[in-house]
Amino acid sequence: SRVFKAVVDKDLAKALFIDLVSQCKEAGIIDGSHLAIDSTAVGAYEKKQPKSRSQETGNANWGAKYDTFGNKLTWFGYKIHLAVDTSSELPVALEVTPAHVYDGEMAIPLMKDVVENYGWKVKYVMMDAGYDQVKNYEAARGYGAQAIIALNKRGEKEPPAGMASDGTPRCSMGYDMVYWGADGDRLKFRCPHAVGKVGCPLGTAACSDSNYGMVVKKSITDDVRRYANPHRNTRGWIALYKERTSVERCNSRLKENLTANDTHVRGIEKVTTYVYLNAIVLLASALAMNTTASSLKTA
Repeated sequence: SRVFKAVVDKDLAKALFIDLVSQCKEAGIIDGSHLAIDSTAVGAYEKKQPKSRSQETGNANWGAKYDTFGNKLTWFGYKIHLAVDTSSELPVALEVTPAHVYDGEMAIPLMKDVVENYGWKVKYVMMDAGYDQVKNYEAARGYGAQAIIALNKRGEKEPPAGMASDGTPRCSMGYDMVYWGADGDRLKFRCPHAVGKVGCPLGTAACSDSNYGMVVKKSITDDVRRYANPHRNTRGWIALYKERTSVERCNSRLKENLTANDTHVRGIEKVTTYVYLNAIVLLASALAMNTTASSLKTA
């Protein structure tokens, strides 16, 4: 317990974590260009408190979420917020908060940690609908990355006239236009009849004098939430979004294969250190396996 207290007081676990992530990057285990962000619940090894009292202490609190079947789950404890390299499924940044802290508030601190601690050039950041806030898209762009986030349509109004909910423009006949690639921040959409996606009764003549059909260009900066490169719900966008499951598997390993879900320490500083130690095991194991594999190849 005295050793653990010293690790907590000197913040050694975070320093070792950052060093191991850097070593994994240098060894080619971590790519670092694609990140996935999500949170997971962990119970507290503390006496349960009323919500009002818990918020005063800044430690464990009551949290709630819905499972895949729509059932509401509550727990008293914390949340682990993780940024994971999607190629290796290894954690590269983490934060621990009381359970009531909203997921969407933690994306920016995690992205900031990655950029400031490592200086990587991140291309894409994948997140679920809980992070669907304009500030998260803007923050990703500020770091030179594209946020790939599922739309949270709860309480959302109808999209602007002439636009589908995902930002796809609609032609004068009411058909969704077809995404035709991007040039930087400029997205190109073509007449769906001209590319054979619909059979418009008026053909291309309804909107253009050319056989190429009408073309509409949109800038991502027009609406950073709906527009992305690649465009939302296209094959490329869906493939990137599927990489988000890497953070779910990392969370599972921390809780089911290691001991992140079985904390026997009290207070957010100690819990944070405990979670860092679990993440360190993942990173050190990856380095050890990589070293062993390299040794076998040269033997």
